[in-house]
Amino acid sequence: MTTNTDYRDILTQAGYPTDVLCLDFETYFDTDYSLAKMSTIEYINDPRFELTGLGVGTNTTESTLTNFWTPNETQELLKTVPWDDWTVLIQQARFDITILQEKFNIIPKYIIDLKDLASHYDARMSHKLKDMAKMFGLKPKGETMQFKGLHWADMTPEQRAALTEYTITDVEDETDLFKILLPKLTNPKIELQLARHTLDLWLHKRFVVNIDLAKKIKVQMRNKVASTIAASGHTPKELRSKKFVGWLQEALPDGETVPMKRGKRGNIPALAKDDEACQQLLVHPKQEVKDLIVARLAAKSWPTHIKRVGSLVSQTIANGGLLRVPLTYYGAHTGRWGGSEKINLQNLGGVGRRGSGTDPLIGMVKGLIFALDGYKLGICDSAQIEARVLAWLAGQQDLIEVFASGGDPYAEFGKKGFGWSIRKTTNRDPKSLARYLTIKRGFCKDTVLGAGYGMGATKFYAFCLANPNLRPLFDSGEYDFKFVKKLIDTYRTAYAKIPAYWSVVEQAFRRVVRFPHLEVEVGAVTFRNQGGTVEIELPSGRVLYYRHAKIDRKKSIKWHHGVLWGGSITENIDQAISRDLLGFWILRCEEEGLPIALHVHDDIKTMLLGKLQTNCPECGRQPLKTGQIGSGSNEYGYICDKCNWTQVNSDLTKQCKIMCSLPGWAAGLPVGVDSKLSDTL
Repeated sequence: MTTNTDYRDILTQAGYPTDVLCLDFETYFDTDYSLAKMSTIEYINDPRFELTGLGVGTNTTESTLTNFWTPNETQELLKTVPWDDWTVLIQQARFDITILQEKFNIIPKYIIDLKDLASHYDARMSHKLKDMAKMFGLKPKGETMQFKGLHWADMTPEQRAALTEYTITDVEDETDLFKILLPKLTNPKIELQLARHTLDLWLHKRFVVNIDLAKKIKVQMRNKVASTIAASGHTPKELRSKKFVGWLQEALPDGETVPMKRGKRGNIPALAKDDEACQQLLVHPKQEVKDLIVARLAAKSWPTHIKRVGSLVSQTIANGGLLRVPLTYYGAHTGRWGGSEKINLQNLGGVGRRGSGTDPLIGMVKGLIFALDGYKLGICDSAQIEARVLAWLAGQQDLIEVFASGGDPYAEFGKKGFGWSIRKTTNRDPKSLARYLTIKRGFCKDTVLGAGYGMGATKFYAFCLANPNLRPLFDSGEYDFKFVKKLIDTYRTAYAKIPAYWSVVEQAFRRVVRFPHLEVEVGAVTFRNQGGTVEIELPSGRVLYYRHAKIDRKKSIKWHHGVLWGGSITENIDQAISRDLLGFWILRCEEEGLPIALHVHDDIKTMLLGKLQTNCPECGRQPLKTGQIGSGSNEYGYICDKCNWTQVNSDLTKQCKIMCSLPGWAAGLPVGVDSKLSDTL
């Protein structure tokens, strides 16, 4: 962990220049032309784009200087900067670096985004410069709206002076924040590489979008919304309004009320799609109630999917026919990446992470995004990584051995808890057997993945009801709450060391809150308290920060963003370690010359040269599969199930081997990988 360290020492450790150049572009904007209404690439490549100035701050061992360059000065002076000699500091780097790339053909070698540093410290806090300046007691940020609709040429001398002062204040605040936040960056050598990798995904354009198909899907989505909402008798606007609660109350039988939950300012209706009470209403015996809830969820969620498809098209057109990848470094508290720019490539739909189904139209969105012509995506998914890390952390040896031997943990759970004989389905299984195996194994999979963090029977029941593939089985009475509860109880009994681990983790957290001078180790994880901020140091050396941690009068653990307990803390630790493994594999792939196009949760998609074989040269079977060749093999490529013909793909094999390797801090962790080659996401 880095504490009380001069920023120059950290830059040296990471291999960055110690001289820092802070840049802050100012641009023309207006009511109908702003980043609030447009994506970054649409805004910058719009004909209305115009620079109004550039704030510049230089921090060297000799001096600290700030300056303002006019648009004409910017055009000339940027050509003179020795870029490789500077660490370039920017707030919201995606915007400013895209300007450098698109308008000046410049991409600096060493870039640090101030927002990335702030996210590493607290991913959930506001990363707006105005709010961070206030939080750390710096100069108040000026008001940008005073320059709305103003071109540089149209500004009065007084307005130009105001813009100069406004910009220089921003640069000074950004420089001060950099010196505050960089020392809070743990594992700087690795994390700065991962932050730069994230920016490079945006700068290197590696995808195309099927625009014609996107337009057709958009029309189909609108039709879907209209048909779904029609049964309710209300318009989309009415369903999203406050009046909806009254209509729902009228539809409910006597004695039933609209479910409520605690909000930031008192109780509010529990009608979000993830609320357990809302899921119960979806299977309400009264059809009118079900129709209202289904229609409301459609009215609130489908516009997001429709806008996403539209954004994919508009951004591709604005970028000359190619799609940039806008991921957010440290998009979650655990350090995992997030999506942005109104398309969120981290969540395009399809099958949910715990098996929940979704509408086929939403699943089709992935198929709109293609690899560049002449390339295939090498898609390698770290199999069951969270379940593996959890067993490793808790010391659940029997589960570790299942993973290490290449066994099926979900089938093993069914056998251990219920005596079920289940496995993955094959294309040779009769429909009745395939259905039996799919349902039973699916229940086991969802239990192993969900119950590992303390999910109770009530929440798991709501999860099952929310899954359109499972809900009919509950509606028919084939399964019920008692069955779900038995699954949860069986998991906690079969893998007793995992619930025990929740307790140990919670006790460690509580102990350092009460006794700040202590440092508590739980296996490879260390807990400490620095001035009211609980720090959890992961095996990698990276630190998770929990600001304003305390124990309230009800003995609950609270921090700046909510309530914690052993299961939720364990989930944070598990997902953070899984993220660190992904980061390790990302950097290894890049070192080995495998260009990464995208990564989503626990998979990495590389852009591999070559065409996928579609017909087996031996028997003509179509299509070939891709994946592991032979039992226990370390090679991956093309497979024919009919005649056993195989062909190794060296790049895919290299990628899979990388994702089966481990950093020194993860010794003994059993990892595995599923792989395929594909044209689309």
